[in-house]
Amino acid sequence: MIWLKELYWSEKARAKGKSLVRAAEGGRKSKFDSWWLITLSQYPDGQIDLFPISDLKCRLFSPEKTVVLGLAASKAEAFGLLEQMANDCLKAGGGPALKAHFAGKAVTDWRGVSV
Repeated sequence: MIWLKELYWSEKARAKGKSLVRAAEGGRKSKFDSWWLITLSQYPDGQIDLFPISDLKCRLFSPEKTVVLGLAASKAEAFGLLEQMANDCLKAGGGPALKAHFAGKAVTDWRGVSV
């Protein structure tokens, strides 16, 4: 997976830090399967996708092309992060084009993610 260098974290997710990132990257069953990822949509007309880590095993897109923007402990926290991301995009002058805004940000592999 490809990771946003300055990843968006919910409070609970930040407390788990790199172990949560490694669990998502590993793709194996783990105690973090019910935690949520926020990613750039791989669909041409989509902008952002939200789904639990467990969906990585059964999704129809390739994890190698997945750009992770944020991690959250629950769906509610994921929506809160999405709101924060939309506000950051608007403040930066990106308007409602979240995908274009975040596609231009620095990315890294899982080892380079800032906690």
